[in-house]
Amino acid sequence: MKAKGLTMICDREEFALALKTWRLRAGITQAAAARRWGVSRFTIMRAEHARPITWEMAYRLFNQLSHELEHEVHDNN
Repeated sequence: MKAKGLTMICDREEFALALKTWRLRAGITQAAAARRWGVSRFTIMRAEHARPITWEMAYRLFNQLSHELEHEVHDNN
């Protein structure tokens, strides 16, 4: 993902892979991830299949995933 002015260019396929990889590594279902992040299971499904979602939701999911990955790094050190 790279910033371009006030817009963000994000490779949906890359984000989908990162999201699914984290979720499977964490050993949780799409439904559990959705509950944990306060979104619907269908939102997680759409994101994991690189389907279009609103930029607000993309930002929210990206932010949540960033926090989860940060916690993984801290827990492993």
